[in-house]
Amino acid sequence: MNHFVMDAFNGYRSRLDDITLVHEFLEEMPVKLGLKTAMPPFILPYYNGVIPEDCGISAFVFLAGGHFTIHTFSFREAYYVDMVSVEPFDAEKLERIIRETFPAERTSSYLLERERTESYPETIEVNEELDFGPHLFLDFEDYNGPKTMDQLFSVFDTLPFEIGMTPIMRPYVTRNFVEGEPVTSIMTMIAESHISLHYFEKTGRAYLDLFSCRFFDYEEVIGKLKQVFHSNVVNETLISRGSKYHQFKKVAAPQAWDAGSWVRNVYRRQSAQ
Repeated sequence: MNHFVMDAFNGYRSRLDDITLVHEFLEEMPVKLGLKTAMPPFILPYYNGVIPEDCGISAFVFLAGGHFTIHTFSFREAYYVDMVSVEPFDAEKLERIIRETFPAERTSSYLLERERTESYPETIEVNEELDFGPHLFLDFEDYNGPKTMDQLFSVFDTLPFEIGMTPIMRPYVTRNFVEGEPVTSIMTMIAESHISLHYFEKTGRAYLDLFSCRFFDYEEVIGKLKQVFHSNVVNETLISRGSKYHQFKKVAAPQAWDAGSWVRNVYRRQSAQ
């Protein structure tokens, strides 16, 4: 299973807020990479959050046995991308397409092989004081968790509450085929980012992702997930997303002050006369 990860800072807020642009990007990107999709793009604007800086657009498209997600945080001028695919793809071309559509001053990316943790970079340890948030990988073999579409929907419908996350949509579940093997995929978007699972019926493999912009009690969450999916874990990895985010982040207040500076300058000149 190939997993492409990309984090970007100091992007353009107008593009990160452009729903049409995000939709067109999700439609065109798989075609340009020669990948098969299993659904139309799903776009979820999120502008009424408890934390204003969490607002932006969350969007995804299911691939055959995988997914592509993008989370834009326009106030923060940041975005985060994941692509999980059983089919090989050109990671450099993908990054080029993303950067052309959503330019940013600072980006980092890498391509992981989920079954081979030795392929992971050494620079993605979690640092809560500097980073954006954690991303948890759980890879199963001899999968014995919820399997049917109804069972998975029921679990994912309540899972965010059970692990202290905030759902912003009901779960989206689909079933497709990869080289004749049935694959059930499910995704739910949370205010913190997303939770997903891909279950391969014949081989008994399953791949779970939990990406959060908020740090959580890792031991407690991983314990609950293992209880829910009670399967043999062959890869349990927690990586950092948005390395050094707190060093490079942007916030809305200074931008608003700068945008109104011409008004204050006029007022000062008039007061001086």
